[in-house]
Amino acid sequence: MHSLKDLFKSCWLVASLLVCNGLQAQSGRLEFSGEDNFVQEQIQRGIRATKSQCESAKDATAWAQVREDLAECIKYWSSGLGADTGRAIVFLHGDFFPGTVSLPQLTGERLSSNARVWHRRLNAPYIFIGRPGTHGSSGEHARRRTLDEALLISNALDQIASRHGIREFVIAGQSGGGHMTSSLLTLRDDIVCAVPTSAPSSPRVRYRMMGRSRDTTNHDSYEPTEHLEGRRMHPALRVFILGDPSDSNVFWASQVALAEPLRRRAVETVVIEGTATGPQRHALNDSARYLAGLCYHDRPTDEVLRHLKANGIKG
Repeated sequence: MHSLKDLFKSCWLVASLLVCNGLQAQSGRLEFSGEDNFVQEQIQRGIRATKSQCESAKDATAWAQVREDLAECIKYWSSGLGADTGRAIVFLHGDFFPGTVSLPQLTGERLSSNARVWHRRLNAPYIFIGRPGTHGSSGEHARRRTLDEALLISNALDQIASRHGIREFVIAGQSGGGHMTSSLLTLRDDIVCAVPTSAPSSPRVRYRMMGRSRDTTNHDSYEPTEHLEGRRMHPALRVFILGDPSDSNVFWASQVALAEPLRRRAVETVVIEGTATGPQRHALNDSARYLAGLCYHDRPTDEVLRHLKANGIKG
């Protein structure tokens, strides 16, 4: 005969298994949809897609196949692209956290409209890419700042370049998108200008300053600063590291860590201090895009700096 203690223990084990199984069921990826269905749960659980689903989606997509076990459907929104575009600006957005942004407002039509706006403002072909697990792109946003994320985006850029005759990219990215911008410098030689903004270009510097032994994603983050040596780069590459020294989200030391290894490679590298918006002094999305526009039009560096000083670097 079982004691009350044994019975309680058995019940606790059964309950624990049920809870664990329930959590496991909830943790699976959501099914991909070609429609505009941006919801918070996608950020939490990820999205699963097939190649056929990707190719029949409503929005423009690229099926990024890196290896057999790494393939995702990357959505993008653009304006000003043709069959022989030559050069284009790519903007990579920052990280998302459940409850911090109203995803249902980020419809495909709104993103298309935003792309048209920035195409006109910058007078340049413009591309906005949904990073894996965001904006309906398949993948897991929880695995951000990894080499796999960078490989997927780079593969998607290959396809977009082939589709539209793009030979050179100007890439700007805010926060986690800035880390992606820095990472792409280690993978590509067609980037003529890069603007990592408020970017944890060294995740290790950031998480150690936070008192952690691993990145906040609990995945093995990629360190672009350690993979620049020996890489082939665009001969005219310029890198503008843009950020706010008072940023309390991505510490300044983590942002500027990219500068020295680039300069060792004789890459023209300029560190620009702006005034970011938000309580953490972190957001510089618009300044990043405007800076990318100046770079797209081959404005000399001293002219870029004069323009930014005259017009301000805020938000």
